[in-house]
Amino acid sequence: MDWCVLLDDLTDGASCPADAQPPPAAAWPLAAAAASEPKEPSLWDQWARVKGFLTSWRSRKGAGAGGASPLPVDKLKCHMPPGGFDPAKYKPVVLVSCGSFNPPTFMHLRMMELAQQALTLGGWDVLGGYLSPVNDAYWKRTLAPGKHRLHMCQLATADSDSLMVDPWEVEQRQYTRTLHVLKHVESELRRVFNGGDSNGAQPVAEVFQAAGEPAPVACPTSPPPRVMLVCGADVVLSMADPAVWRQDLLEELLTRHGVVCITRDGSDVAALLDRPGSLLHTHRANVAIVKELVPNEISSSRVRHELEQGRSVKYLLPQPVISYIYQHGLYNTSSNKPPLLRAGRREPVYVFDPHLSLFVSAEDLVSPHPL
Repeated sequence: MDWCVLLDDLTDGASCPADAQPPPAAAWPLAAAAASEPKEPSLWDQWARVKGFLTSWRSRKGAGAGGASPLPVDKLKCHMPPGGFDPAKYKPVVLVSCGSFNPPTFMHLRMMELAQQALTLGGWDVLGGYLSPVNDAYWKRTLAPGKHRLHMCQLATADSDSLMVDPWEVEQRQYTRTLHVLKHVESELRRVFNGGDSNGAQPVAEVFQAAGEPAPVACPTSPPPRVMLVCGADVVLSMADPAVWRQDLLEELLTRHGVVCITRDGSDVAALLDRPGSLLHTHRANVAIVKELVPNEISSSRVRHELEQGRSVKYLLPQPVISYIYQHGLYNTSSNKPPLLRAGRREPVYVFDPHLSLFVSAEDLVSPHPL
């Protein structure tokens, strides 16, 4: 088989470069298996080799491509404390939540609100927050394509006065660790605070003004805001496992950025922080625990289950997100139509009712009296 044809199959139809040279035989799983027939490599070994080759090929193919989308800053705002800004006491912070957002729910938005409220009470000035959808390389069986999760996050935060969506992570060519996402946001904010950059970002004094103040009163450019991670208790509990989190990266995350952990009933984060012998214990002063006093069990996995069963998810997600899901047939919604309720009638025409968040028979909408 021509190696370019095989490459097209592996890359979902991507064009084979005109000047590309075939890779060594060892780079191909099938060739490697044939060369050592007595010991057939495992499926995972073969898949690892395919992934390694595709990653290197795509990086070469994408060299010189245009830059990623800029970090949005239009909703950032500072808040004038009584007596004005005191650089010695002023503590600006920007919040970032990394996750699948598959799909984004009201609980994701609620977590950011709780974090903002807690830090404000603690003397921080929360300038705004970002949702950062994970890259498609973070493989999950039910993970919707990144472009859809990005658009759903943008719809979910459209009416927020402080939440935005950073597209950088989802636009990367590979899975990106949480620390690198936080450092990216920090770097972009420093550029803006230092007077703008070559991508056309405006200086911070032109981007946002002190909330409630006349236009000439601009936000201070020093100190630059700290970028802090917002997450659930499950993420903090996973930080205690060295097999999940690289310890050097985790230590930098805890010391340089910090974490706001939103807990549900039954979480044992406080006990974990008090247990000696871990980085979480060493840097426990940089982990803020915020308890949700109005707990709920909304989760993306449960929402997906309801969608796959053809049931309503109204009031679990923002309405624009629900409409987007049905419009694009995400989470098996395109094949989940309600059962026929009228025996002996012709096949009805189904339409999407945005009020019920379900497909219903057009005949039912005009014929209120059932058989």
